[in-house]
Amino acid sequence: MHQTLPGFEATPLTEAPKLAKELGVGHVFVKDEHIRAGLPAFKILGAAWAVFKALGGEDESRGLPGLKVGPETTLVCATAGNHGRAVAYLAKLLKIKAHIFIPAGTSPARIEAIRSEGADVQIVDGDYKLAVAKATARAEADPKALHAADVGNSMSPVWASQGYRTILQEIDEQLGGLNPDIVVVPVGAGAFASTVVRHYRSDGARPAILAVEPESAACLLKSLQTGKPVHIPGPHPSVMAGLNAGDVDEHAWPILQQGVDAAITITDDETHQAMRDLADENIVAGECGAASLAGLRKARNGLELKEDAVVVLISTEGVHDPAAYQAIVSR
Repeated sequence: MHQTLPGFEATPLTEAPKLAKELGVGHVFVKDEHIRAGLPAFKILGAAWAVFKALGGEDESRGLPGLKVGPETTLVCATAGNHGRAVAYLAKLLKIKAHIFIPAGTSPARIEAIRSEGADVQIVDGDYKLAVAKATARAEADPKALHAADVGNSMSPVWASQGYRTILQEIDEQLGGLNPDIVVVPVGAGAFASTVVRHYRSDGARPAILAVEPESAACLLKSLQTGKPVHIPGPHPSVMAGLNAGDVDEHAWPILQQGVDAAITITDDETHQAMRDLADENIVAGECGAASLAGLRKARNGLELKEDAVVVLISTEGVHDPAAYQAIVSR
């Protein structure tokens, strides 16, 4: 179905030899999601599949362009930036409405990017959890609204997670027979990370999976440490906006609890440095995308990686604010 999206093509898996030398491993590959189907993040994959399924799509070969949707339909979701823009873009593609709830404190550039797709954006005076609650209430109150959720209590989070499988399938093909020894993934509420776990735990191959979160929103790390979901109260001020979740998604939690090998937290300064070093490898990564490298660096001494190890870093987003990105990487 994803192949029917305008401008869709596989994103690159770029080898980074300088980083491999620094980390003392055989290969470092970066799955570069800085442009995916015309948007600066991977979220379009989950949003497109969730919307396709929610609207009753069955013929994947025709995809979203093949759906017939009444113009009164409204797509509703909560977001920290990337998912909301993807949902707004899909609504524009389908010529319907989008109503996006976003936590206060989200960067103006991310908010304006969503508005640029024609969506009605509502700023919530609270954290991401409250934005999810507001979006859920909005969708439940309107029979013509569809909850295009990335996390929450509907079935759409499951569909969104399924949509992310395209990334892992591409990585398998692009590695050309190499098996990764460790895969590093940034984590917000955990929908995408749960897809990573499912993919790599589905057959005989078992790379280690390292989850990376901001220090101020370490809901997965705290949950793993206590053995049950833990709420991290906001505000969550990290520049890694897409990772600023105070709760692990209920659908993702049991998968992550059983399948994640290690979790670590990073600071904004650490992800900024990773952005600069990825830029030196000609890889464009935003704050959330660079979190994978920052997390691996911080965890490296505690990992048993051999000198010939194959490392895959998933960089989930590119540039949302060009001026801010240039200020960071040119420091």
